Order: sequence, then C-alpha cells, then structure tokens
Amino acid sequence: MTAHHHCHHPDPSKSDHLQTLIKVLALTTLYMVVEFVGGFMANSLALIADAGHMLTDVGSLALAVFAAWFAQQPATPTKTYGYYRLEILAACLNGVFLVLISGYVVWEAIERIGHPEVVQGPLMLVVAIGGFLVNAVAAWLLHQGSHDNMNVRAAFLHVLSDLLGSVGAILAGFLIWQYQWYSAD
Repeated sequence: MTAHHHCHHPDPSKSDHLQTLIKVLALTTLYMVVEFVGGFMANSLALIADAGHMLTDVGSLALAVFAAWFAQQPATPTKTYGYYRLEILAACLNGVFLVLISGYVVWEAIERIGHPEVVQGPLMLVVAIGGFLVNAVAAWLLHQGSHDNMNVRAAFLHVLSDLLGSVGAILAGFLIWQYQWYSAD
C-alpha cells in the first residue's frame, strides 16, 4: 500500500475569517452590555431578553472563533485534513442554538402579550436602533466570508436573524413611544 500525503498550505482567507469573527465577537459583546443596561433603564423586557439572546450570540461567536482558530492548526499524519471539521461542527451547533433561541423568544413573547408593563419607548427605540446598526455592521463584516466558509456562514445567518429581531424592537419602541401600546414590548 502506498503512502498518501495531503499537502495543505495555510489559507490566508482562514486568518481573515478568524479576524472578522473576533471583530464581530467584540462588537456583539460590547453592545450586549449596552442593551442590558438600556433595557433595565427603560423597563423593557424586550431589550433585556434581547441582551440575554445576545449572550447566546456571544457564546455562538466564541465557538465560531475557537473553531476557526483551531482549524488553522496544521495537518498531522493522523489528521491529514487538519481540524477543518471543527468549523463544520461549530456551524451545526450554531444552527441548533438559533432554533432553540427562536423557540424561547416566541415563548416569552406569548407570555408578555397578556401582561404588558409600562416601558420607556424613546429609550427603547434608541437602544433598538443601536442594536440594528451593530447587527448591520456585523452582517456586513461577515458577509464576504459567508460564501466560502460554513462556520462564517452560520455566524452570518445568526446575525441576520438578530438584524430582523432589531427591526421588531425598533417597531415596538416606536409604537410604545407614539401610542403607549405597551403590549408591543
């Protein structure tokens, strides 16, 4: 039996993907804190819940960063393709997290509709717009790498779902501010 060797040279785009994921992780972590404080100050369950959701985003992004970093490790005689499979596993886990988080958000929304509380609409609106901008920047940063890397694509799709959630929070903040419709929270 002849020996079969794979020559895998470092892919510079892998390093770019890692750097992009690190930037998005830092941005998301920072805004998670801002959103929690803003939600507490505005008495907005929607913002506090979204900050909790962002905590899971931070965990998912940290997993993606770890997988991207680990995948850069060189191939070995027993791991002829290196550790690229970790990125695929991280992408799958991110997909599972996304489904679980969506279910949780729906559950919380159903409970809150029946028991609305007074919310400071203007503050909620400002924080929600900030969340939209952060998610838009994160999506823009991840978009380029999402075409050729499953790990980055999973992170991109996760951020896109957050971007849509931000649109909902903006709409809710506006409705609360203009019409005092607290059920929108």
